[in-house]
Amino acid sequence: MMAIVACTLMARPALAAGQPVTVVLDWFLNADHASLLAAQYSGAFARHGLDVKLIAPADPGSPPRLVAAGQADLAVSYQAQLGMLADQNIPLVRVGTLIDTPLNVLITSPDIHGLAELKGRTIGISMPGVDDASLDAMLHSAGLGVGDVRQVNVNFQLEQALISHAVDGVIGAVRTYELLDLQQKGIKVSAFYPEEHGVPISDELIFLAARAHGHDAWVKAFMEALAEGTNTLINHPDAILAQAIHDHPELDTPLNRAAWQATLPRLCKQPALLNRPRYEAFAAFLHAHGLMTHDIALGQYALDPFSPAAP
Repeated sequence: MMAIVACTLMARPALAAGQPVTVVLDWFLNADHASLLAAQYSGAFARHGLDVKLIAPADPGSPPRLVAAGQADLAVSYQAQLGMLADQNIPLVRVGTLIDTPLNVLITSPDIHGLAELKGRTIGISMPGVDDASLDAMLHSAGLGVGDVRQVNVNFQLEQALISHAVDGVIGAVRTYELLDLQQKGIKVSAFYPEEHGVPISDELIFLAARAHGHDAWVKAFMEALAEGTNTLINHPDAILAQAIHDHPELDTPLNRAAWQATLPRLCKQPALLNRPRYEAFAAFLHAHGLMTHDIALGQYALDPFSPAAP
């Protein structure tokens, strides 16, 4: 079994001992996780009988597999990756949503004013698979195809690739992070949003649990507490941010403060609610691009933990 090699991000101690729940984040602690911090700081997790630990992964690709291997209870992951995990028969289910709007963005040099102008240009990709499919759909919306551009894998060096002019654009960047960072640095760019150019709307960040635990009582309690925490955050965003900075001084930067404000309207206020049409549409998108090859019922990999468990 895989060991978790990570740093534990502890907020204030729980008010009372509760059921331990380990949550592996998708990446380092950032504004995307504000609702989780608010649920801790407000005591919502403790009130629902939970003792929640947030863990930043050493490898951002590992959280789903850590949960599948029994090394953690929940993983923060991506709806865009969920169908592919199901296609690999990894026994995970979506049980909640953290960010319910897309954050992905195609950022290009400022001389590109329309997607049709990408013909013959070089595009940096960070996550082959979904990024390829998104780029293909966006190009098709402008009468082009992936054969009309040159793709290079820049891993997570998206900003550096763009700033150094190694590429003419990058896809896989986050509109509430890299795009803000470039703007704060005074670097002029153009931005194109996938959901406005042929890519179905999806939830950006979701919670995954082991399939066998999707309807466990603690999952419902977690989502109830998270909803309460999100409401507290909306009412008191500055106070929650101040506490987050106190506990995690690395968050005290102009970029993180801007990201905090930009992320607030994107937080899911009903985290347990499953938008079935949205998930079905995105699964069809993955099938159309060869990223899902099996016909899998949505209920096999996406649950509303408040709905009755299947017999």
